[in-house]
Amino acid sequence: MIKINYKIQFVLFAICLFFIGLGIFQMIDQGLKTDVDVFWQISHFVPFIMGAIIFGANIFTKRIEKFR
Repeated sequence: MIKINYKIQFVLFAICLFFIGLGIFQMIDQGLKTDVDVFWQISHFVPFIMGAIIFGANIFTKRIEKFR
């Protein structure tokens, strides 16, 4: 498994949060669409949500390991 530096993970986590916020802002601005269009509207920032969960979990577990 590749180990990524803590600071790099935090930067990637911040970038993911930025794009999630940008996607939510765009959804609020355009309004929520219906049927298949809502899938395409949400699918653009789903990878950033998954990335934020992964990087956030890695950062959180590293923080717990430091205190042990």
